[in-house]
Amino acid sequence: MSRDHYAGAVAAWAEGASRVYRPIAEELLRHAPHPLRGRTVLDAGAGTGVASDALTAVGASTVGADLSFDMLAWNRPRRPPAVVCDILALPIHDDAVDDAVAAFVLNHVDAPVRALGELIRVTREGGAVLATVYASSSRSDARERIDGAVRAHGWVAPAWFAHLKAAVTPLLGTAEAMARAASTAGLAVSEVREEDVDVGVTDAASLVDYRLGQAHASSWYTGLGEQERARVRAAAIAAAEPVMEPYRPTVVFLSGYVP
Repeated sequence: MSRDHYAGAVAAWAEGASRVYRPIAEELLRHAPHPLRGRTVLDAGAGTGVASDALTAVGASTVGADLSFDMLAWNRPRRPPAVVCDILALPIHDDAVDDAVAAFVLNHVDAPVRALGELIRVTREGGAVLATVYASSSRSDARERIDGAVRAHGWVAPAWFAHLKAAVTPLLGTAEAMARAASTAGLAVSEVREEDVDVGVTDAASLVDYRLGQAHASSWYTGLGEQERARVRAAAIAAAEPVMEPYRPTVVFLSGYVP
């Protein structure tokens, strides 16, 4: 099983990063080829449950899976059943769920075709497989300024994150690459497209909290003293404000079904 890079980052993620991932998860479900109400849906890479919440809201019955015990343990009493596992080897029987959702997890694995194959394996014939990853073309001047500000205060990208950005994320970073991987895995692709998503983040402070809540920065940030955290946050906000525009990340959406 791969190493859990989200261990210890859950509170910052749930309070910061989720403000961007939640509306994208809701948008992903709107790409489903059929209604999900009353269906059993796997939330692969469930994290703190933003996609599971969206699934519950549309009337689906959800089971979660994630590599991170900490992420699945967040707010556990109100979460659906879940299992700690690697998406490359799901401990789930063939044809066990009606549909599968993979919100921002395929861009974390070196073998996305294999991961898609696992989602297909556990999904019944005719079931939907829905997924999102960030597009390689996604850009934000404000986000880049935030990263520059935290680097100036001592943050260094962890090796796992540098590898992810350089070698893993580009594997599915375009609609064409995602469609090709899904087809190779055996999915009947209904739609793949790149879309700028309005996530409702319009001010620099919210964007800073999102960025510092992500796992590659949160462990460093939360390890600082209270006063230093305040200085870092203030510097990041000041850096982003002059170029801040509504944050609209470019996302690759996949919708398909199991033939």
